[in-house]
Amino acid sequence: MSFSANAWRSLVAPCCRQWTRTPLVPLRTFATPSKRMNEARERIQKDEPILTELNENAFSTPENLSQSSESSISKEEIPSTTTVPHIPWYLQPSQSTISPKEESADAQFHPLQARQKLPDLPSHPPAILKPLLEQVSVSLGMDDLTLLDLRTLDPPPALGANLLMLIGTARSEKHLHVSADRLCRWLRSNYDLTPFADGLLGRNELKLKMRRKAKRSRLLSSVGSKTTADSAIDDGIRTGWVCVNVGKVEGGELPENVAKDQRQEGFVGFGGRSEGCRIVVQMLTEEKRGEVDLERLWTGILKRAQKQTDVKADLIDGQEQVLDEKAEIEHEANAVQR
Repeated sequence: MSFSANAWRSLVAPCCRQWTRTPLVPLRTFATPSKRMNEARERIQKDEPILTELNENAFSTPENLSQSSESSISKEEIPSTTTVPHIPWYLQPSQSTISPKEESADAQFHPLQARQKLPDLPSHPPAILKPLLEQVSVSLGMDDLTLLDLRTLDPPPALGANLLMLIGTARSEKHLHVSADRLCRWLRSNYDLTPFADGLLGRNELKLKMRRKAKRSRLLSSVGSKTTADSAIDDGIRTGWVCVNVGKVEGGELPENVAKDQRQEGFVGFGGRSEGCRIVVQMLTEEKRGEVDLERLWTGILKRAQKQTDVKADLIDGQEQVLDEKAEIEHEANAVQR
């Protein structure tokens, strides 16, 4: 006896049909509303302190409000640990808090700074001396400047009495000639002086000598001569020493020389009294400066002159003491006779 599918369905009780049916919707969806309710409850619980604080502030007294405001202000006054932006070294402001000892130490470690240092001014300098030093060092780029005070020499040097000598080093022969030419032009235009530069080649003269040198080298090459090199021929172009004689300038006289000239006003002889002082700028290349060594020459002359003046002063003091002793003896003898 066979039953159809519809018959079997009719025989099954309706209460049991729900267990035999396959679930069309997964059971997970029924658990999500509970989670959402839990999340909502958690949010409400988290938000409850804000509501409670508002309710407490609503029923608080003015004193409590002032205390709470003070506490909030004190919290705001506490500095926050904010990160300071990094500033590179080339944008940081320079701080001139270096002592002279540290500057001298830095000069020892930086040879360029020591080479470009200006020499100290002597006593009673002329007005033109300081701008001249700045012009020679900064504008012309001379290094290792040395200032020699030859005003105390007696007899005076051949360049003139009351002489100040400035010595500087040029980087090359071209730099030497260009610097000497610019210095002469600067003195003429700014101070109306007539400087004279020994050893300076003018622009036209240099072109003429270079043309002659090129012509001579072409002739030698055409003949095939190899015995004479360019360095062996003295063409007068290569020079490592230029002496710029600035001339006589106002000021710069020593008080001792002025008093000496005033004592000798009644003296009759050759020459005349020189007013003011003279300035000479010696420009040399590094090789020529080491070869000539003007500093050693003139410092030796100054030391010998200082020794002679010291000896003369000692002799004068000794003579004065002898004269004083003689005067005392004569005075005592006259007192005994009386």
